[in-house]
Amino acid sequence: MPKQTFQNLPEDKKRKILEAAKNEFSRVSVTEASINNIVTEANIARGSFYQYFESKEDLLLFMVNEASEEVKKMVDKKIKEKGDIFETFIFFYDKIIKTCKDNKNKKFYKTVFANLRANDNIILGKAKEEIYDSLLKNTDTSKFKNKEDLNVLLDMLNAITRWTIIQTVTSNNPIDIRDKYIKQIEYVKMGILKN
Repeated sequence: MPKQTFQNLPEDKKRKILEAAKNEFSRVSVTEASINNIVTEANIARGSFYQYFESKEDLLLFMVNEASEEVKKMVDKKIKEKGDIFETFIFFYDKIIKTCKDNKNKKFYKTVFANLRANDNIILGKAKEEIYDSLLKNTDTSKFKNKEDLNVLLDMLNAITRWTIIQTVTSNNPIDIRDKYIKQIEYVKMGILKN
């Protein structure tokens, strides 16, 4: 996470650094990204970068967490509205894909998601616990066979959604991926709901 020195910067300077980072992370993976390219484009000294962030990975995580805060608010509102965990995950998937496919974000997210490792939890970021808490509190479990399985269900839906987001964002032909995702959600739904 950014150091206090970054938080104290004027907004236009922060924006310039984040824009330079987005351009670099859109070009290559985080491991290949060059801090020199970021600081040159942002017009800051290399030493300043380390006053703001621990590493380029730290910077990328901050950028993704900023985006996940907005998603968290939308997911929280949706689950409170409907109480339907399945609808909420589909809504979450659609919102993430819309953000990722927006022309100004497309290359950035495609590069980031194409280079994720299996254990990376970058999609939900630091908001994961808060999102899980909201889903646990607000899901209508009256139709569930076993209400105690909600944590297991959350992990399953998260894994399916995460994998599908990565496939959709990195695919050159994502047309059938959403349909397959909906089928997977339906199969999980059939297993947890009462007949």
